[in-house]
Amino acid sequence: MKKLTVESIKSKFPNARTRTYSKGQIIYYQGDKPHYVFFLAKGHIRYYDIDKQGNEKIMHLMGPCNIFPMLFVFGIAEDVPAFYGAIDAVEVIAIPVEEFSKVTKQDVEFSNSLAKRFLTELDELAYRINSLEKSDAKSKVLNAVKYMALHYGHTHGLWQQIDFPLTQQLIADFTGLTRETVSTTMQELEKEKLIRSQKTLRLEVKRSELEKTL
Repeated sequence: MKKLTVESIKSKFPNARTRTYSKGQIIYYQGDKPHYVFFLAKGHIRYYDIDKQGNEKIMHLMGPCNIFPMLFVFGIAEDVPAFYGAIDAVEVIAIPVEEFSKVTKQDVEFSNSLAKRFLTELDELAYRINSLEKSDAKSKVLNAVKYMALHYGHTHGLWQQIDFPLTQQLIADFTGLTRETVSTTMQELEKEKLIRSQKTLRLEVKRSELEKTL
């Protein structure tokens, strides 16, 4: 098993079952002690915390072929450290925790596939951390949408279209900026023709902009 796919996961875990979640639905709550490991087959989820003022703070985004909640499954955390919520329609493969743990201990090839997946996640996180270090709002917003376009997007002519509906509030939660600041900044970026919005909320980033270093 060199690559984690829906087919390989179903073959490796015959007792796994498919579950679906609608847009906006919480998949795991902070403090949960789940009985299942989820392989993300379709859709996108956000991993987030809520501060004392009730504001969401997005720590990470996940697309297809991700597995969660790994900190709990490997015993690094005693429960789920934060929330997992569906950004769009989500389909997961639910694997019993005991079965998942047994296979990871006995199957070296599968464990190596997991390690490669986690290294990819680390690379994405390093990219995102670098983008958040930008001091001004314009750079933060631009590099945030570039991050999403690179890791969760596809080519659409001269543009890179993000695969899930992207609201100004999600960008605000992702960057730590206010929604009002994001709105003003997005208007500025659209005037400069660096991004453009579709009626479906599918944001597009100019591909030439993606080639620039952060």
